[in-house]
Amino acid sequence: MNTSYCVIGAALASALACSSVGAAPLDALLTANQNNMPGKGEVEVSYDLINNSLDFLNLREKNGSTTNVGDYKGGHVRGGVAITPRLWVDGALWQRQIDYRSFLAKLNTWQLAGQYKVIEGAGYVPSVAVRLGAWGNSADSLTKFTNTTVVGTKFTSATVTEPKDTQYQLDLIGTWPLSQQTEVSIFAGAGASRITFDSISATSRTANGCEYNVAFSQDGSVATLAQPCSAKVVITRFTQPASATVDVYKEARYTASYYQAGFMAAWHSQDWRIRAGYQYQTINRSEVDDIIVSRGNTPYKHNHVLIGDVSYHAFKNTIVFLRGQYMANQFNGEVPLAYNSLTADRFNQRYGLVSTGLIFTF
Repeated sequence: MNTSYCVIGAALASALACSSVGAAPLDALLTANQNNMPGKGEVEVSYDLINNSLDFLNLREKNGSTTNVGDYKGGHVRGGVAITPRLWVDGALWQRQIDYRSFLAKLNTWQLAGQYKVIEGAGYVPSVAVRLGAWGNSADSLTKFTNTTVVGTKFTSATVTEPKDTQYQLDLIGTWPLSQQTEVSIFAGAGASRITFDSISATSRTANGCEYNVAFSQDGSVATLAQPCSAKVVITRFTQPASATVDVYKEARYTASYYQAGFMAAWHSQDWRIRAGYQYQTINRSEVDDIIVSRGNTPYKHNHVLIGDVSYHAFKNTIVFLRGQYMANQFNGEVPLAYNSLTADRFNQRYGLVSTGLIFTF
C-alpha cells in the first residue's frame, strides 16, 4: 500500500501548493532609510485577497481555477519603531486562508527583524543597513477529506498535524537618493530554513471495501482496520518499511538554505508615495530536490516576485494604501512547509495577491 504518496500529496499539495514559499514576506520593498527619530514608527493593517473579480491577470485561470479554487483571503498587521537614529525594529503577523475545492487551509505567519544603518548616506554615498530577522509559517493541521486514488489505493482522508517552517535571514541593503522625491534601493541576503511536522496519518479504502487507519513514523507505516469489514479476506493490521514507499520523514521534514537579491524604487510627494520592487530567490533543498530529479520530475528552486503599491496621506497620521504582489512560482520560498518531493510540480504556476489597508504613523 503506497500510502505515503497520498498523505503528502493530498494533505500538503492540495491544501497549499495548489493555491500557493525562502524569503520573508514583502522583502521586495526593503530600504535602508527607515524612520531615524527614536520612538517614531508606524503600524500597517491590511486585508489581503484574490478571487475571480480581482484576478485581472488570469493567474488562477491558468491554474485551472473556474470557481473558488485558489481563492486567498486573509489579513496582516505590521509595525516598526526606531529605537535609536540607526536601529529600527519591526514585526508582523499574517493570517491566510486558501480554498482548494472542498478544502480550506488556514495558515499563520510571523516575522521579527532588526535593521541597523551602518552608513548614513550623503551625496553619491548610499545609506547602508544590515538587517537580521526570523520568520515562519504554521498550521494546526492540514486535512483533505475528498477521495483520492494513488497507485490503485483509494484514500478517503489525509492529515498532517502541526506543520511549520522557521527561517533565519541576513540582508544587506543600500539606498541612493536620486532626487528629493525619489530613491532607489538594492539588497542581497541569505538564510536558513527548517521544515517540520508533528505527525502524518490517513484513512484508506482497499479494493474489497475495508477501511484502514494509517499512521506513519520514521520507520514506515502501520495500517489498522478502522471498522468491521464483511469481505471474505480481511487483514486487520499490516506494516510497511519506509524504504518500500516514500520516506515521509525525510522528504517532508528537511532543512534548506536560500539566497535573494533585488531592487526597489520609490517616489513620494507631500501626500503620495509610489513604490515598485523586484525580488529574485534561489533555494537549495539538495536532499529533497535530488530525490525529485531521481524520479524524473522537475524541482523548482527559484522564484521571481514583483510588488507595487500606491499610498495616500489621507488624514493626519493616517495613510491609505493599495498593493499588488505577483509571484512567478506561487509562494515558493515564502511558505516553505508547502514544498516537498511530492508537491514540487504544483509550483510551476503563477499567483498574485491584492492588499489594501491603512498605515498609522506615530
